[in-house]
Amino acid sequence: MKQNLLKEMETGSKNALLKKRIITHYIYNGSSTITDLAKELDLSVPTTTKFINEMCEDNYINDYGKLETSSGRHPSLYGLNPESGYFIGVDIKKFAINIGLINFKGDMVEIRMNIPYKFENTQEALEELCALIRNFIKGTEINDKK
Repeated sequence: MKQNLLKEMETGSKNALLKKRIITHYIYNGSSTITDLAKELDLSVPTTTKFINEMCEDNYINDYGKLETSSGRHPSLYGLNPESGYFIGVDIKKFAINIGLINFKGDMVEIRMNIPYKFENTQEALEELCALIRNFIKGTEINDKK
């Protein structure tokens, strides 16, 4: 994920909060048109269009093409770019760990189960855990900057 949006969110700017609301909407509701998104977020269509265009330029959102309608102009459908960011989850057991990689849309990309690891409250065990996670990341075809 680009650092600019994260830094913007940390400062709590209004623009960053609106972008976060847009991302949250797409995570929970899937793709939608600008008009539907504007109604859902109680924003004007021009304001929503501005944010969608910015987020498309930053590759957080994709234009998925025209939505087929029975009449009138066909609106564009927008949604999250699944490759714009990733999340790693680690489930630590007493003698093993499970690691999963999820894309920005919430789809499981990769999972490894029952990786041998002895859970202990020591610096060495922590370093081993970090090494296992780093090796998992290196074993994926994902850009580690995302």
